[in-house]
Amino acid sequence: MIELPPLSEATWVRVSRQGGIAYIPARAAPRDFDLRQCPEDLRREVCQALQQAAPLAGPEDAPGGDQRYFRIEIEFVGRAPGVQFQVPEARAPDGLVRLWKRG
Repeated sequence: MIELPPLSEATWVRVSRQGGIAYIPARAAPRDFDLRQCPEDLRREVCQALQQAAPLAGPEDAPGGDQRYFRIEIEFVGRAPGVQFQVPEARAPDGLVRLWKRG
């Protein structure tokens, strides 16, 4: 579990799916969301998915070689470095999966 800074200060989010036995580029492709320029309803959806995913975050070295996981990267105004965490695909909330599929 990680504690997120206020998401009102988030400017950019990347959701990517990693891990597993076989590397398939289409399944690994990162999805980027520029929160400064996206519609407000999309921003709310992204922030809600992040809030649902953060409590499920595991240690960086936790996934096994055959387990897929979502890697989330968040950049904030005036904060470097950003926040990064990963959530096992099997435990990922529906909102996070929808964001990744939506691209």
